[in-house]
Amino acid sequence: MKRILLCLSLFTSTYLSAQTVIVEEQYEKKNEPTGFRYLPNSKKFVIFKGETLPIGVVDYETIFFMTKSAYSFDENGTKSTLFESEKLANCTFSVTENSFKAYGGDKISTKSDLKYYLDNVYNGSIKKDDIKNSNSNYFGFINSNNNFTARAWESFDRLFFNSLFFSSFNDFYDLGFTNQKGKDKINFEKDELYLEVFDLKSNQKNRVKLETPKLDLLKGNSLIESMHGVTFSCRLKANDTFDMVTKSLSTEQNETTIYKTTYDIQGKKIKDVALKLNLKDNFFVLSSCGAGYVDNFVWDVQAVNNYYEDSNNGDMYVYGIYTNKKSKIHKGFDPVGFYIFKFDKDGNKIWESINPLKDKYFEDVCCGLSFKLNLFGYNGKLLFTNSVNEATEFSNYAVIDKTSGNVLKMNRVNYNNTTSFARTRAFVNNTYDKEGLKNKAFSPVSFVAMDLSPTMDSYLKTIPSKGNAVYFETIFSDQGIWLVETDNKEYYKVLLFKE
Repeated sequence: MKRILLCLSLFTSTYLSAQTVIVEEQYEKKNEPTGFRYLPNSKKFVIFKGETLPIGVVDYETIFFMTKSAYSFDENGTKSTLFESEKLANCTFSVTENSFKAYGGDKISTKSDLKYYLDNVYNGSIKKDDIKNSNSNYFGFINSNNNFTARAWESFDRLFFNSLFFSSFNDFYDLGFTNQKGKDKINFEKDELYLEVFDLKSNQKNRVKLETPKLDLLKGNSLIESMHGVTFSCRLKANDTFDMVTKSLSTEQNETTIYKTTYDIQGKKIKDVALKLNLKDNFFVLSSCGAGYVDNFVWDVQAVNNYYEDSNNGDMYVYGIYTNKKSKIHKGFDPVGFYIFKFDKDGNKIWESINPLKDKYFEDVCCGLSFKLNLFGYNGKLLFTNSVNEATEFSNYAVIDKTSGNVLKMNRVNYNNTTSFARTRAFVNNTYDKEGLKNKAFSPVSFVAMDLSPTMDSYLKTIPSKGNAVYFETIFSDQGIWLVETDNKEYYKVLLFKE
């Protein structure tokens, strides 16, 4: 009997040590959770709180949530106050995570003043009209799962319900691009390119002419011509530099190159890096991984792959999917596997990991609009996920060793898209479920998290299936798996699972 009790005690202590309740609160009237964000550099989880606004007329000025306060939590659940007693909307952190901006004012809309909090202290407001002509969408944005999306046209519901600012600002500047006439519509091949620099501390604006990358690297008989012309995307590095990124794809479709040019804020070119990928006997196809943009549902060369950059050492991991049958880049295809190439900060290839996915359902996927690719940093490793939303919903995933590129674990998880869970507006708004987890809704990557974490899977099975539907979202990090749980009515909860 003593041995049984000892075993139970050891099991309980292990279970408890593997998960931490970061925050658990009841909903309060006009003080409910309105959003969240995990900050990978700070290693903190942020909860925004406020109230749901009347829906009114749905247009491009509509704001659905007013944020009044924000709190950050570390992996032990230690709480810090970012701000309280404010009236803000769409709070978005800078690349440094030390600053954020938001729409502000008594009557909030997308025409409201922009309020900047530098080092999380209110710095001042800028009239929307003062910077509206600076095209910041080239800087893309970071979503709640910390994936970079470059120049992607968002669908209607994501635009309004999960809207974030483009990642164009740091602790000193907000940036954009215009042509020689000061217009935000840029022809990368014909126009001169100017960097619009809005100094947040002095409240002054400056224009800097940029030397554009060499276009002969992106055009020629050996390369596939982009349907939309040569274009680019940008990523802020820190407070003083940013990268301009362009791509080329060979007509044979087995070679692609990412050209990354680093500039300082004064427009001076600092460094050129080329990441060259070759699939030999296989072929690149369009990957729905945030690397390109959509126009009438046509994906272009820029959407062939994406990359994840390690902020600690500058290593870059380029990822996407491939096929073994050459076809027109804009037409349907049958994918057969995924790839990850690792490069150092100077563009030298360290390893390549090309992996077939022997999965009939995956091979039957016909186009890049049917699935979503992600690459996460997770427990000191890489986690690749490919989530498919067709007649059969599933995710393939693989855990990859950062040092060697070896696959440590690979699996496939199934689930269902059940629209009965759909909400018009909610703190967490997912519609996928799974047999055995009644009255619970998840995102596709949440099912991957369950498969990776037995502790999390066991915890989910303890939640009653009766009562309000419960919604979940997961975020992968080097601290473990963060789980957001809420019934969107009475309570919310954030947990961290470590294995």
